[in-house]
Amino acid sequence: MRTLRGRNLRMGSGACKSIIFVTLEPIARQMAGPAIRAFELGLRLSDEVSVTVFTPHKIPVDVVAELKERRNLPGTFQLKSGLSKSQLYNLAAEHDAIFIQANVLKPYPGLAALGKYLTVDLYDPYLFSVLVQYQNSDVAANASYRLMHKVLEQHMVACDFSVCASERQRDYWLGRYCALGRINPDMYSFDPSMRKLIDVIPFGLQEGEPIRRGKGAKGNIEGIPEDAKLLLWGGGIWDWFDPLTVIRAAARASQSLPKLRLFFMGMKSPNPQVPLMDMAVKAKDLAKELGVLDRIVFFHEEWTPYDDRVNFLLDADIGVSAHFDLPETRFSFRTRLLDYFWARLPVLTTGGDQLAELIEANHAGRALGYGDVDGWTQAILELLNNPERESSCRRGAEKLAENFVWSKAAEPLRQFLRHPHHLPEYRKVTMPSLVERAQAVYARGGKDLVVKRSKQILEDWMK
Repeated sequence: MRTLRGRNLRMGSGACKSIIFVTLEPIARQMAGPAIRAFELGLRLSDEVSVTVFTPHKIPVDVVAELKERRNLPGTFQLKSGLSKSQLYNLAAEHDAIFIQANVLKPYPGLAALGKYLTVDLYDPYLFSVLVQYQNSDVAANASYRLMHKVLEQHMVACDFSVCASERQRDYWLGRYCALGRINPDMYSFDPSMRKLIDVIPFGLQEGEPIRRGKGAKGNIEGIPEDAKLLLWGGGIWDWFDPLTVIRAAARASQSLPKLRLFFMGMKSPNPQVPLMDMAVKAKDLAKELGVLDRIVFFHEEWTPYDDRVNFLLDADIGVSAHFDLPETRFSFRTRLLDYFWARLPVLTTGGDQLAELIEANHAGRALGYGDVDGWTQAILELLNNPERESSCRRGAEKLAENFVWSKAAEPLRQFLRHPHHLPEYRKVTMPSLVERAQAVYARGGKDLVVKRSKQILEDWMK
């Protein structure tokens, strides 16, 4: 019987009764995607298991109280923050399962050695983002890529289960697992479908209709009147995004629609370790150069609090997102688009990723060409001048929203906790020895085939 880290591979040790989620992002009023994902998945699972969500960033007491009140956090769900490494290890040791994002083992490698059921979240194929972010510095690009490549490999080797955001991403990760040697005859024997190795948990949406909590952009930000036609860029401005095309299109379209406004909901990540990216600076510079800054195009300098984003979404007339023709685009899962679905917004985005295909297929908006300013301009005007078309897109967005609620998204992880497993032991791929080659040939065709192939086997061995 094969073992992994001294543990029997047979399933049946019983369902997990507790799980700890570990994210390196702040859990706060202002939260980025990884923290939201850990918080929301944990909350959905707390109806069945005890859940702890940990972040190294200290969570203020008033934020914890606010989250408990607003989200009605159950007694089976707790937040922990600011612990030392040894304190985190001790806390994790009290749980049956651990859920980590694909950079957590860098500061906390000991989590992989606790003998717990370990799930790794691969929803962000960040190596493609690293290529874009550091493209102007060969030294930074090479060092960062190699570092994160090895960190990612560490997570993929250590996990008992992993999840990603879409079937297209799963294809990518299966390729990486195969190249790593994690997919081998032992793994195939364990599960030919490989769903026990990696399954799909998309980013999700809160249940129910979005409910306004206060003021958004209209009538609240100087220059954006109550009757504005508002385009909303609902997240950060990262280097792999293309806000420049949208800004140029908004400037052109505003000549026909004077009340048109474009609002960027956040400039800088809430994680203090993530700097303001070059593209955010370029976007603001372009708006200034075109003479539309703080007149047609507006930037919210800070990150919008998680629970307040609904106010901006409900103010919007169209949700927008644009990107470049990059591998990052093909394997991305634009979480901001899900908020647009939740708010029943028509969506204008760039084609090339799986969500863009869903938007087109469900008539929830348009997927436009890369850098197509004319196409963007026309699409904006067509939507805002055609109430029937806008209503049709809103119905399409509503239909999509039904497929992405957190309760559905969390199901593969729920099933893993009900029926946990450890994967077969990982062995680095090496060339087979002369004896192994001969044994393999014998297994396929007996002594005659060994004699027939002996010359080739010896020649290969002598190389």
